[in-house]
Amino acid sequence: MNKFHQIIEEICKEEQIKCKLLSKDWIYLLEKENKIRYIAGYKFDLNGHGIGNVLDDKYAFYEVLLEKGYPTIKHHIIFRNYQKEEIEKLFSKYHENVVIKSNTGTCGGEVFHIVDKEQLFKVIDTLLSKHFSISLCPFYSIIYEYRVIVLDKEVKVAYQKEKATVIGNGKSSIRTLLEEFNPFYFKEKDLDDSFNRILKKGERFTYSWKFNLSQGAIPIEIKDQSIKQAISNLALKVSNHLEITFGSIDIIQTEEDELLIMEVNSGVMMDRFIELYPNGYKIAKDIYKKAILKMF
Repeated sequence: MNKFHQIIEEICKEEQIKCKLLSKDWIYLLEKENKIRYIAGYKFDLNGHGIGNVLDDKYAFYEVLLEKGYPTIKHHIIFRNYQKEEIEKLFSKYHENVVIKSNTGTCGGEVFHIVDKEQLFKVIDTLLSKHFSISLCPFYSIIYEYRVIVLDKEVKVAYQKEKATVIGNGKSSIRTLLEEFNPFYFKEKDLDDSFNRILKKGERFTYSWKFNLSQGAIPIEIKDQSIKQAISNLALKVSNHLEITFGSIDIIQTEEDELLIMEVNSGVMMDRFIELYPNGYKIAKDIYKKAILKMF
């Protein structure tokens, strides 16, 4: 049993809620006092169906944010009948430095940093063979990425994501240093022989340009209280305006010191947070308990 299922079943037992897993353990059916509620994956029975669908489509959500004037990452939608010349113009406009991503992906999957024209069209065609539409975004130089979890018009937790970057000591391999940085991820990761290289003293190595916890990054406390307040305010403003009852808002801070909304996740996943953040299990359980009680 994974930690998420363990937490949900503990909460249900404590609150005298009947719970049953369905659909190959994907759906929780919860029942109390003749009321039935559902948890589908990590999506709780709290957000409206319409806004839930908007959040699950990165380009759709971008347009909603743009319409309401919120600071956000620029997106351009690409369909299967795209014109190559138009894509080339965008690639040139953004100095041949873009991100191509599926509009419905999660956990950093199907997101590619592209700086080569040949690779650009290979990635576009590969993604469009599986998806109705995808997005092209300019590449932003991100110094920090943050996540804010909001429930019922309150910030429940806000943290910073730290990329898997290690600094050599002249003795340890990249593999060893990465395992020390995030043992939960890298001890299970099948890394090739290049990761056996010993880093020179002071040499930096970054595993991925992405900040996803599901790809080796770790959650850490936000030390700058002014930034924590700013991202919390922005997350609350967006979630309240769009009537998002429960969600996690990802916000980036660029080298130009801009705060931009990247996405809002309608499913609130805290698996890596539970493993890596101080007191993560208790924090996550408290949030999930409040979400379940709100459902009833």
